[in-house]
Amino acid sequence: MAITASVTRGYTFATGVDVTAAALNQLGEPGVTVATPIAVGNGGTNATTASAARTNLGLGTIATQASNAVALTGGTISGTIMTLPSYAVSGVPSASPAGQLIYVTDGNSGAATVACSDGSDWKVVALGATIST
Repeated sequence: MAITASVTRGYTFATGVDVTAAALNQLGEPGVTVATPIAVGNGGTNATTASAARTNLGLGTIATQASNAVALTGGTISGTIMTLPSYAVSGVPSASPAGQLIYVTDGNSGAATVACSDGSDWKVVALGATIST
């Protein structure tokens, strides 16, 4: 499959033609475009936009989220151990919005507990007996 790239001054380079940095510098600031998207099977994305590339590669919205601010709005988390953020009572965050879960090192009369927010307050989640084998 031949791939051609055109630069803003109208020069066209085809596959097999040496395009050196020196040659490009003589052209000024080139604007390179690919006339035909490269198929996924050939190492491309078969797309001309980032959004279409993500779709063609089967990537969902999580592909554009920052690693420190991931929002999951569906599906199931399984096969992994989740670690809740840990706080002492004196440092718990705001209870808003409702539905948050945290681990509080001294939140149940001085004992460790899991707490759930109701939107206004943190509520102790009753913990049962220690697991045993």
